[in-house]
Amino acid sequence: MQPLRSISELPFRCRPALELLNLEQHRDEPDVESTQFGWCRVDALWLDGRADRGPLRVTDALVVAVHSADEPEVLPDDVELEFFVEEVAKDYSVTVLLSAFLERWLPAAFSGERAIVLAMCNPHAARIRRPEAAGRTPVYYADGDVDAWLDTDPDGRRHIRLEADAWRTAE
Repeated sequence: MQPLRSISELPFRCRPALELLNLEQHRDEPDVESTQFGWCRVDALWLDGRADRGPLRVTDALVVAVHSADEPEVLPDDVELEFFVEEVAKDYSVTVLLSAFLERWLPAAFSGERAIVLAMCNPHAARIRRPEAAGRTPVYYADGDVDAWLDTDPDGRRHIRLEADAWRTAE
């Protein structure tokens, strides 16, 4: 694969939820080395904000999993994303602003789900604007780091939980 010339050339595709969120294997700590990105649809997941009152159950959701850059520029209403594209070369990466990324890719992934969840670290607690392609659909995003967990309830059912300092809704 040649170096990328535009956002449209990113290999941003649908992946199984457990693979995308790095939940296929049990782990005791977050995997901060994971650079996977893509999108998936889930029947339900929990948004757990450590500063919030309690977890929020979100159903019929499109999950967009992307990564903020390691040392992103501080922006009040946007996040600098970084994509590692191993198909081009080892450690090859490109950066793009979240707003431009969603403008290009959200229309391709969104198909009328009841919610959109940005599984993305937001280190500077930027206030994210609702992307036009989302229409009136709520778009949830975190303040701070996001960790993905696979919980099992007493009945043996498994649930995806995304944990962050707090969860917000884009306006």
